[in-house]
Amino acid sequence: MSLRPGLYTLFLASTLVLALCGVGIAQSGPDMAAHRAIYDLSLLKSSNGGPESARGRIVVEFSGSACDGYVQTMRQVVQLSASEGEAAQLDYRSTTFEAGDATRFRFSRDNKKSGEPADKAEGAVEKRNRGILLMISKPKRKQLDLPEGTLFPTEHMRRLIQAARNGETRFSAPLFDGADEDNRVFDTVVTIGPRKEGTDGQSFTAPLANMPYWPMSMSFFEREKGDGVPAQTMRFNVYNNGVIGTIVIDFGDFALSGKLQGLEMLKASTCDKK
Repeated sequence: MSLRPGLYTLFLASTLVLALCGVGIAQSGPDMAAHRAIYDLSLLKSSNGGPESARGRIVVEFSGSACDGYVQTMRQVVQLSASEGEAAQLDYRSTTFEAGDATRFRFSRDNKKSGEPADKAEGAVEKRNRGILLMISKPKRKQLDLPEGTLFPTEHMRRLIQAARNGETRFSAPLFDGADEDNRVFDTVVTIGPRKEGTDGQSFTAPLANMPYWPMSMSFFEREKGDGVPAQTMRFNVYNNGVIGTIVIDFGDFALSGKLQGLEMLKASTCDKK
């Protein structure tokens, strides 16, 4: 079992989570609010040998601008208990930087399982005239070519919100977020629900009051398999400013529910240079 630590994240995705090509297009897209969000995780369903209980927390901080680029830090801790065997604690930490024109992306991740190192990596991606190059610097140096049209998390989210604003009901694109231990690109397919307004049933989130949001369902597909079966599905509400509300992360045999328990809007970064 592998928990992908991306809201991009979810954002995400995300992220994502969520191709823009050029500063003019990127800067004219949706504004992404600088913020720090806290989600409490609980077990929503379990079957076929899934965990007996689960609880955890996700903390995401997002900041930046189209001029300076976007920085996202995330920590996701999940405690899983099975009917047989010992409980496992999965601790994911990641930091990403994405250029405002969506041509460069850097990532680092440090994942542990029950306190022991599980996956640690650093790398960078560049979009060039002749393709998209992934350069891994840790744990071992290597280079990989990524599929044409691959998006990064902030770019993906901006495109996704713009599609929702335009009244589109479906969005699909390959996504690289640096969260996967094998550094894979996932094909994403997003179903976009009708526009709504409010605070997603959570009255304390005053900054989101009366702001439009869209219910969405995003499936991640492994390109290598091509079997049409998603490796993971996420359902979430994304607000007009890029903040994610309620989350459901479905792994098939079990699903986790994430409730937005804290939201702090941070000082916005602008392109004005004085």
